[in-house]
Formats: sequence, structure tokens, C-alpha cells
Amino acid sequence: MAHFIKSGYGFDVGYDFARAGADMPIELAPKEYAKPGYVIGYVAGDSASRLGFMRAARVRVHVRKDAIGESV
Repeated sequence: MAHFIKSGYGFDVGYDFARAGADMPIELAPKEYAKPGYVIGYVAGDSASRLGFMRAARVRVHVRKDAIGESV
């Protein structure tokens, strides 16, 4: 089962914030601590992104649980 951040939902990278323009695949990290109602996961970065914090190869994100979708 694959997970993704739903289009239009936001996520935090440290103190920075971004919003998914399209469904964005995410690898959930259920053993990492997150605030109640949130999850931690990893998304693929984009070296051409205008957001400096999204340029790493793999980015750790903090996102609300209701922003996560599942695909079969």
C-alpha cells in the first residue's frame, strides 16, 4: 500500500511550510514521534525547487493525518 500527501494540503519541514501542488508520494515513519493528529514521513526532494528546504534528496516532513491518502 502506498501513501501520499493529498493535493492542496500543507506540510512542515522544520520551521518551514509548503503545500502539495499535486498528490505527493510519502514514505511514512510510524516509529518517529509526531504531535497528536500528525505523522512524520519522508518525501523525495526536488533539486530545481524554488524552496531551498525542498532541494535535499530526501526531505523529512511533519503532516496532519487527514492529509494522508492511500492507494492500492
